[in-house]
Amino acid sequence: MMNKIKRAFRCGISLLSVLALLSGLGLSVSAAADGASLDLTQTGSVTLELADGDGNTVSGGKITIYQVAELYFNDGDMAYRYTDDFDGCSATLDVTDTSLAATLAAYVRNKGISGTTSSVSSKGKVTFSGLSLGLYLLVQTTASENYETISPFVVTVPYESDGAWVYEVDASPKVGTVTRKVPDEPDKPPRPKKKTSESSSTTTVSVTYASTLPQTGQLNWPVPVLACCGMLLFALGWAMRMSGRKEQDV
Repeated sequence: MMNKIKRAFRCGISLLSVLALLSGLGLSVSAAADGASLDLTQTGSVTLELADGDGNTVSGGKITIYQVAELYFNDGDMAYRYTDDFDGCSATLDVTDTSLAATLAAYVRNKGISGTTSSVSSKGKVTFSGLSLGLYLLVQTTASENYETISPFVVTVPYESDGAWVYEVDASPKVGTVTRKVPDEPDKPPRPKKKTSESSSTTTVSVTYASTLPQTGQLNWPVPVLACCGMLLFALGWAMRMSGRKEQDV
């Protein structure tokens, strides 16, 4: 009886081992099937729609798309490698890096890289089709009237959703809300200049007065001499007058 129990236990262990092995093989096959279902020869598209914070359609302006990297398989794993235009870029191709788009946009400006440009329709939409699989950078090169330009962003074509590959990419969530441009304040009129009286044609001459009177060159010695002469003449005249009275009395 005990032998039968041991034999049954061993059979159960063996069965569980086989099921576990089959389960692992099944997962590997499933993962391989997902990778194999990705057709590198297929093309995709990127569509985006512009709207402001009130849900109003934002039309006009131009969007430019650049293929930054191409998709390929590396030992059965998906990977990206730079295209020829971006071959000199040193940024790591990490799509989860929020600064990647700004870095790539700066590289585009510095190197003068050209992309494919399309105008935003009256419905606020723009679509780029016939895209080979890879990583793309989108930049608004011309702003919509009365709106700010959207921030650059990156998308992958295709992307995986619920175990399936989506080749027609809707990038509207990447755009977010388009910001309305704040109008510039009107220039203030120049302040009126204070009215000044017209300058007179008469020329004003500044005169500086000396603190002391100027010397005339006259000497002081004649003053007492003249005074003495005057007294002498007065005495002589008085004497002559007295002499005349005496003669009359005789």
